[in-house]
Amino acid sequence: MKYAALLYPHQNIRYRESLLKITQEELRMTLQAAGCGSELVARYTGNAPFLIFETEELLRDWQRKLLERVAGIYVLFQMEEGGLQPMEPLAVAYLKEDFPALLKYKGKTNEMFTDAMMTMALASSDFSRVADSQLVVCDPMGGKGTTAMLALCHGYHGISVEISKSDHKEATDYVSRYLEFHKLKHKRTEAALTLKGQLGGREVKFVLADSQEHFKEGDTRTLRLIQADTQHLGSLLKPESVHLMITDLPYGVQKGTSGKDRGILQTVRESAAGWTSVLKKGGVLAVSFNANVTHRKDLAAIFEECGLTALQTANLRHWVETAIDRDILLVKKTAGR
Repeated sequence: MKYAALLYPHQNIRYRESLLKITQEELRMTLQAAGCGSELVARYTGNAPFLIFETEELLRDWQRKLLERVAGIYVLFQMEEGGLQPMEPLAVAYLKEDFPALLKYKGKTNEMFTDAMMTMALASSDFSRVADSQLVVCDPMGGKGTTAMLALCHGYHGISVEISKSDHKEATDYVSRYLEFHKLKHKRTEAALTLKGQLGGREVKFVLADSQEHFKEGDTRTLRLIQADTQHLGSLLKPESVHLMITDLPYGVQKGTSGKDRGILQTVRESAAGWTSVLKKGGVLAVSFNANVTHRKDLAAIFEECGLTALQTANLRHWVETAIDRDILLVKKTAGR
């Protein structure tokens, strides 16, 4: 069978070219995870970008649901006798897509890009065949919680760890307003965090459901917004409790651990062991970074020293703005580690 994936349109031609590159690799990895690897052909019809692929058999429902997670795909078509037949989506979003999108702030990473990283991490993990289950997604440098909110849109549990008190407060206030405005049944709790006998931050936890019926039945999801130093992640979360980790490293010299100014690579070096300890065997960490500041080989070496394996991908380096050339690294905790 032959299929055509229409990508999301974008007026900025540089961003459109980046989206095509990222989505091509995102779709390739997802097709491989779905057991129907295929050569992808990029084609423009007018100004509309398509990715064309073939499978030996008609896609099964679980395969279609997996492909529907590819962030860059706008509509999936089945090609029949030279025509395009749109395929009705099978997957239903747990929360509306505006949940991670409405909170705007300077320096925010486009949520579609973050979603693409999550898809690539899922496809290269050992959990792609159970993508409909309640996986746990963690962002160890969470900012204002976009990654954790995206996780909930997919029906996953989300954890965001951020050192900034102001970013943490803005995120928690936004989530409270959103859930109340949409009348989503939820419970909010707050707790101080103690690390080595001292106050180590705060956690705001939301237990929620997509309907009142599900909430009453106990079919809920959890969003944990933690204000703490990412260096202490191994003490904040249970060992091997996270399926996927997604994070976007700061693009320049930023606040490091314990509030000290330092290069981001040093912050990662101090935190990598803790990140590794909470990742399940078979889990994947997807990390984006500014290649003008952080070198891929140095970043990969840090994680490999902790027992993770750097995965081979297509060249995902792409231009964002004058000072930012963004790249993506995927590392996996193999079953034998």
